[in-house]
Amino acid sequence: MSPIPFSTPLPGRDQTWRFMHSRQSAHFPGDDARLVFYDAPPDEATLAQITDVHLWAPHEDPLQVLPELIARLPSLVHLSIGPGVILPSVVKGLRADMLPASLRHLSMHPQSGTYTWQAGPMPRLESLTVGATLRMDPQDFPALISLSAIPDRRGALVDSALQLALKELNLWNVPFDSSLFNRLAPLPLVALGLLGGRTLTTLSGIEQLPGLRSLRLKNLPLLDTISPIAALAELEFLNIQYCARIADISVLATLRRLQELTLVGCGNVGLGQLEHTLRASLRRANIAATR
Repeated sequence: MSPIPFSTPLPGRDQTWRFMHSRQSAHFPGDDARLVFYDAPPDEATLAQITDVHLWAPHEDPLQVLPELIARLPSLVHLSIGPGVILPSVVKGLRADMLPASLRHLSMHPQSGTYTWQAGPMPRLESLTVGATLRMDPQDFPALISLSAIPDRRGALVDSALQLALKELNLWNVPFDSSLFNRLAPLPLVALGLLGGRTLTTLSGIEQLPGLRSLRLKNLPLLDTISPIAALAELEFLNIQYCARIADISVLATLRRLQELTLVGCGNVGLGQLEHTLRASLRRANIAATR
């Protein structure tokens, strides 16, 4: 269960419908049980039941325009534009009036580079995921509580985030050192993800985020000090993947509220007998390729 207090939670994956043109169906590698062809849509009763849409297109036939059908989905909660082959003009030309008022979660996967939000205000949107370096005006997102994106090196995205009441922040390709935690201290974060980057060596300062219940650390090859998480008295969910330099893994034994742990691909970090203790005491422990 997500620790983020969304008014409408993200639908489960089993609720996702893939939207594509009928000519693209032969290229789709998955099950066709939940496919909608936007050039030949189903009846209105079926459309009214759809809460989660993944817009998809193959390499041979990229998505060129946002289908008008999207705006006709009265119950749509989550829209993902990609992953798939999406022309830059699709996300660049996006406007708020192309999306239904019911939308609460938006994920976009533009081609690499910088994406500037120019679609206008989204007063009801609660979570935004952009798989690119993001520039945004926080005034366009007054209800946003979850943000996932690639930050710029100057920290403009972090500055924008500080103007929102974010509960969750996920940063890919982190270009900052541990001074990041000083900057994030004013936010009421309950979930933080630091996912990739070669500048973070220590979690010193994370104690300034005492409300964290969920922490994800992934692909941080220079991270060696995680012991400051001992100060996170509310931490329940910890996910560490591919961080092979950790020198103080024993701190995991001090996390009294921890319920779920993922520890994958970290190599020889001195886990030893602690693995057995964690497996016996936690509700869920996924430990692999780590010893």
